Amino acid sequence: MRKEKSIKKIPDSFSDPDHAERWLEENADRGYLLTRIWGKKAVFIKEKPVKTSYMLVPMDPDGVKGPADQGEEYKEFGWEYVTQLGRMVLVLRGVPGTCERVQLFAGETMFRKLKKRQRGRVWGAFSPFLFWLVWFLFSYYIQGYGFLLLFVKGAAWVIFLAMGLCGLLQLQSGEEARIAEQLLEGIRGWSGTGAESGRTVYKVLLTVFSFSLVLGIAGGIHYWGGRMKTVYTGRVSESAWEEDAPRTQSFLKKNPSWKELSPMLLPLSLLEGEPDMEYQTRDYKGEELESYSCVNRFLLAPVQAETMQYGVWEPQGAARESTLKLEYYRLASPKLAAPLMRELGRYYMKWNKGWVPERVESSYFDELVIHDRGLHYLFARKGNQVIMAYYIGEENLADHLPELEQLAEKLAGG
Repeated sequence: MRKEKSIKKIPDSFSDPDHAERWLEENADRGYLLTRIWGKKAVFIKEKPVKTSYMLVPMDPDGVKGPADQGEEYKEFGWEYVTQLGRMVLVLRGVPGTCERVQLFAGETMFRKLKKRQRGRVWGAFSPFLFWLVWFLFSYYIQGYGFLLLFVKGAAWVIFLAMGLCGLLQLQSGEEARIAEQLLEGIRGWSGTGAESGRTVYKVLLTVFSFSLVLGIAGGIHYWGGRMKTVYTGRVSESAWEEDAPRTQSFLKKNPSWKELSPMLLPLSLLEGEPDMEYQTRDYKGEELESYSCVNRFLLAPVQAETMQYGVWEPQGAARESTLKLEYYRLASPKLAAPLMRELGRYYMKWNKGWVPERVESSYFDELVIHDRGLHYLFARKGNQVIMAYYIGEENLADHLPELEQLAEKLAGG
């Protein structure tokens, strides 16, 4: 039959070796025998109450033997190996009257080495935090997603989820090492303050990793929830909605104003004034690439539409090509619109890397930035709506503000 397990929290007095041994022996008197210690938890199995002695001794930091093998060296003195803390302290168990208290490994140098190893284990808890920090700097200065777009684009939540899980698991090891250091100080008779400073670091990292875990879980729920509500409109040459699809039906029912618009939002043919424009399926290198249009519904950005159009036509026998990428966001609150517009501008135009955006006066938009110098960019916000347009062609986006204003007006009401 499987033996009953019991998990108990280690008392604060466990940092004192005498109190720790006494606490374990009192549990043995009630029939609970220790099997392992993990973090601040002790795992027991339920047996018949029996008088038991426990002894905590330091490990040999220079030995090639593992904790169990080092514990076996105490067998001739009546002890059996139970577990270890932070690979620094051995926990041994014996029968009163038949076991002899002895410490095989001693010396000032040994204790210093063990404390140095402990500090390395505690600092090891920083590794997920450092990984997160490096990723955040990479994301912020290169990818440009930032915290806000974390919930709107991509699957960056996986990084936070992994960092939170790995960090919390490693902190348990760090907490165990902190307790082991206190036990070493008690065994040696030291009164150092390293354990207290380690406790402060533990609390700070616990907050960071817990926040990351919550952020990762929330981002995952948000990402998969939004993915389930995505409406793919397919090729941009298809001007009508495929209303047979359940997702499309559900979306248009909740957002009726979108029925008045083409799935491509703003047709490139309208921008170019070429109603017979043919849409191509190739990228800048000539490889096949299907033009697309899609609409997403998210928690923080209830509606997000994105379309990419590649067009080609032959006016007066000369072939011409143009490209239009359009992103539209309708957020839950107008307060999110300005930060989101800055994130988009920083991602596409590197606003914080030497280029200062020139804002254009507009009687309709709350904020408008247009860059028509070689490459054509437009960033606009109106209330809780944000529009980004990237265009390659001979037109100026400033000449087509009425079309974008009409787009925002139609989509403002849902």
